[in-house]
Amino acid sequence: MTSSATDVAHDIDGAETEGVVDDAPAISDFLRDDRVVIDLDVSSRKRLFEQMAKLVSSADDGPGLDTILRTLTDRERLGCTGIGNGIALPHGRIENLVEPVIAIARLKHAIDYDAPDGVPVWFAVCLMVPSEAHQTHLELLAILATRFSTPGFIDQLKQSRTAAELSAHFR
Repeated sequence: MTSSATDVAHDIDGAETEGVVDDAPAISDFLRDDRVVIDLDVSSRKRLFEQMAKLVSSADDGPGLDTILRTLTDRERLGCTGIGNGIALPHGRIENLVEPVIAIARLKHAIDYDAPDGVPVWFAVCLMVPSEAHQTHLELLAILATRFSTPGFIDQLKQSRTAAELSAHFR
């Protein structure tokens, strides 16, 4: 985190959690409702990356589709971004990006992703950050990983009926 101060907050189930700091980035700071999709119909990781790149490239003054797709593909070559339980966090850093951009997709059908636990991916969060934003990149990935390990959170994502409802779980 960007501060050594530790605050007490409440997670989605109302339990107290430590480690939340006032100046840490928030997922909601970089997520727009028009970058959240329910029932994204893709058949492969490559197609998922193409669709996520389209969502991310809609950012004003953002990088082009080809740059985002290349960044996602190059990062995936370094190691699988599947984190288990059907969740993928494709991410990367891009030159000249003004601020982080996040896109979320719940897939219509789970796809093979070569995740370490072998579970097909049904949910993806794409995170692109400016190339120099190393700390923010790590903080946002940590926030997402913590969210996905929170009891009940994945069930809430599965039960969401609209993109707005799905997005609200990240606010």
